Amino acid sequence: MSKQSPLRPSDPIDRLANARISGCLRSTDLVERALDHAEALRSAGSHALTRLWRDEALAAARYEDRLSERGVLLPSLLAGLPIVVKDNCDVRGDITQAGSASLANAQPAQRDADCVAQLRAAGAVIIGKSNMSEFAFANTGENRVFGTPRNPRDPSRLAGGSSSGAAAAVADGSVVAALGSDTGGSIRGPAALCGLVGFKTSEGRISTDGVVPLSTTIDTVGPIARSVKCCAVMDAVLAKQPWRPLPEFSLHGVSLGVLQNFVLDELDQPVASAFENALRVLQDAGATLTEFSWDELNRRDWREVFSKISYSDIYASHGRFAEENAQSIGPEVVDIMLTGRSILPQDRAEALTFRRKIVLGAHDVMSRFHAVVMPTVPVVAPLLSALSDLEHAKKVENMIGRNNEPGNFFDCCAATIPCQAVGELPVGFMMMAKNGEDRRVLAIANAVEEVFRTRGLG
Repeated sequence: MSKQSPLRPSDPIDRLANARISGCLRSTDLVERALDHAEALRSAGSHALTRLWRDEALAAARYEDRLSERGVLLPSLLAGLPIVVKDNCDVRGDITQAGSASLANAQPAQRDADCVAQLRAAGAVIIGKSNMSEFAFANTGENRVFGTPRNPRDPSRLAGGSSSGAAAAVADGSVVAALGSDTGGSIRGPAALCGLVGFKTSEGRISTDGVVPLSTTIDTVGPIARSVKCCAVMDAVLAKQPWRPLPEFSLHGVSLGVLQNFVLDELDQPVASAFENALRVLQDAGATLTEFSWDELNRRDWREVFSKISYSDIYASHGRFAEENAQSIGPEVVDIMLTGRSILPQDRAEALTFRRKIVLGAHDVMSRFHAVVMPTVPVVAPLLSALSDLEHAKKVENMIGRNNEPGNFFDCCAATIPCQAVGELPVGFMMMAKNGEDRRVLAIANAVEEVFRTRGLG
């Protein structure tokens, strides 16, 4: 009889949790495998992680094992499992660098960010911090300080950003899940490009206290993992909700709005083909697909207002710091930080009022369907060489974020799951609904994921 392979961080969270509950898996063994794997990848040139805490992680794992040996019930399915958190999240005793050399000598955090504290309370073992674009400002994931993470699905390509290292660490098998942030697609973009599941939570669902801000108005935090169920486990912990399995959800009669304008422009052919095939699969599974146009997306004013709100938030949070530390911050990041300097308080107030009004209309549109669907990113993962040409890099930056930004501006929750055929570059399929529909979006995404898997997609 062949010996069964040991469980690894690349296994599903529920399988690992069940193995811990039954006594077949020690947290110490799993975390040590995670650390060994991550360290080997770092030695080979991976830039997914900026910090790796072997001693602290193993101590936390041993503590979880002692609790299990005493018969203490697991506080969550995450208990004893290795994760990483994005380097814009405060971790008690560590410097929060947000991917920037300018914060290398900052004071260590005195307390965990709220989201990190929730993960610790759930028993998750934080093995390190994941790389990111400097101050979370780039969709490409480029980082000139710690190195730009490569896409584990094809190391000649970008992982996407700004939660680049979070997606890379999950995709390369180092951890069961990662904590990211999303203000303009920074969870969904990297997840889609790396063939993973990413969940952008509703504004206000999860506390951002202790997370270095991009836009205090629009920032959200959420998970990247290998499956919808794994993201749902993370989401429940982060949202301070008791774990409830996602409801069984038949796609028969589920109404999906297929957005026709804006999000389907300039699709890479592999993306167009994968998305069209995914729609056929869902229709065969009984879903009702309704093509529609969302006229607001073709208006320039929402994007201008999005920029006005974001840039004014950024300047309020980082403007003075950028003026005093410009020499240690990337010049394009400094430019972004200072753009909001010219935005008057009255203009910002008018922008916020405009957003509140247009969001109500958008939610009315989305309420016609159980979810609105679209390709998560209109292109496949760009080659690393795209960063060497300034104009090409700008195009890539815009394309990675384009389809995700409406979900942020119009205050939605959204999940991306892979939908490409086996052997193809990853393509993300996004499901989106209005604020507060998080559990429903996860349940629909879980059902869609099951259908895709039976058809060999993802």
